[in-house]
Amino acid sequence: MSDRSDPLVPILGSAVSIVVVASIVFVFYPRLARFWDDEDRPVVTAPIDGAASVPVWIARADGVVLVLTPCGDTRDTKVLGRALQGGPYHYLTLGIYHFDGKDSYRLEVPVGGLSSPEGGAAAVPAAALVRPDAPAALRPILAGLGAVTGLDVGPGHRGKILLAVASDPSRRTAFVSGDLRLERREVTRQTLAGWQRRPTLKEIETWW
Repeated sequence: MSDRSDPLVPILGSAVSIVVVASIVFVFYPRLARFWDDEDRPVVTAPIDGAASVPVWIARADGVVLVLTPCGDTRDTKVLGRALQGGPYHYLTLGIYHFDGKDSYRLEVPVGGLSSPEGGAAAVPAAALVRPDAPAALRPILAGLGAVTGLDVGPGHRGKILLAVASDPSRRTAFVSGDLRLERREVTRQTLAGWQRRPTLKEIETWW
């Protein structure tokens, strides 16, 4: 009599193997992935000091306040680094706050950018540096970050234009273009963040 193998045994064995592998993939792997991810992160991160001073550059014109501030968000700068030609750059956000007036305020930043009395690289509109082959999917993101060369801001509204500088701008005394001159001031991070959440003309006047 020849030996005969039962086909049900290997089928059950395969099913058990699949269940075990699936358990590892769906249960244990996410936990291990989080563990490895945590291992890559620094154990101690430096907290942001709200009392630390940051430079801002300010100009006023007919109920409009222009505030130039450093852009320190690393997620944004990574996107910009992939989309702009040249670099690396330091980024500044030119905020336009229209507090009073009947007509829209138009600000056009020249392609040559804003220069400084002490020299150094000009602060140029990031929109002028976008690579021709930049992915189309990045363009709405760039527009949201303020990568435009000009902007109309109506009364009671605000807007922003993103500028790029090839060298550290933190010690600049001013940024100038024609009649536009943004003068340097220093405020605490906490003060700046609070004002940006709820900007008022009265409060910013105390920065002078």
